[in-house]
Amino acid sequence: VAATEPLLQLKRFTATMFNLAIKTLAIIFLHGQATALVAPAADVSTGKANFLKYKSALPSDFNVVASGGWNNVYKLNSDPKATLMSLVTSEESTDNSEVDSLVSMLFSRSKGYSADLVDGEWKLLYNRSGKKSPKLQKLVKNTLEKKSVPDSTFDTKAMTFEGTVLTPRGNGALRSTVKYDPVGAGYTLEAGSKKIVIRRIMCDIIGASFKYSKLPKLPLPIRAKGGSLDFLYMDEDIRITKGNKGGLFIHARPDYIQSLA
Repeated sequence: VAATEPLLQLKRFTATMFNLAIKTLAIIFLHGQATALVAPAADVSTGKANFLKYKSALPSDFNVVASGGWNNVYKLNSDPKATLMSLVTSEESTDNSEVDSLVSMLFSRSKGYSADLVDGEWKLLYNRSGKKSPKLQKLVKNTLEKKSVPDSTFDTKAMTFEGTVLTPRGNGALRSTVKYDPVGAGYTLEAGSKKIVIRRIMCDIIGASFKYSKLPKLPLPIRAKGGSLDFLYMDEDIRITKGNKGGLFIHARPDYIQSLA
């Protein structure tokens, strides 16, 4: 009898722990089910509230149908910045219409040009040559791997910015210096307050050079006036702009890009 007592205690202990494990798994499972059911409704609810708050500041060409219908518009509006960053930093193909929808939603937040925010270095994450063009670049992987990527650096005191465009293999770089001037043309009104939001800077190329591999830098006689750049959205992390020829550019601060890794 004495020999069987420890075995009985072990069986009781095992049964108790088994029941506890089952209860714990049941709690986790039920909690997970509740979260899966509630979260989308909360996202839609938050997104709808955001949409109603900022809809007066949406661009005039915003298209609900192209954005996937009202339900999808509400979902995307719950956190358009995070959703956009997820799209442009993934290695999967990106739907241009979804990018355009998210950019429109960020546009409605009325965060245009700001001298305080634009100053300093930016790295290019995403570039699409035109709205209807399939040609685009996702460059976050190169940035995270510390490879060469196009960049632009604003100097608000000198009212200039320097930009770099790379050759296809990345071993050559065309660098330009651009003089810019914020203008009232293209302004929008902030939702609610109706404050004026400056969007456009006029751009003149005042200098350029080309450097290939280890060869000396070659000055180029390139000068151009009359270009423009519209600030669709800018905060302390990202900058979304559109050129006068239709190109869409998404830049980010180097530190923010590293935080996405």
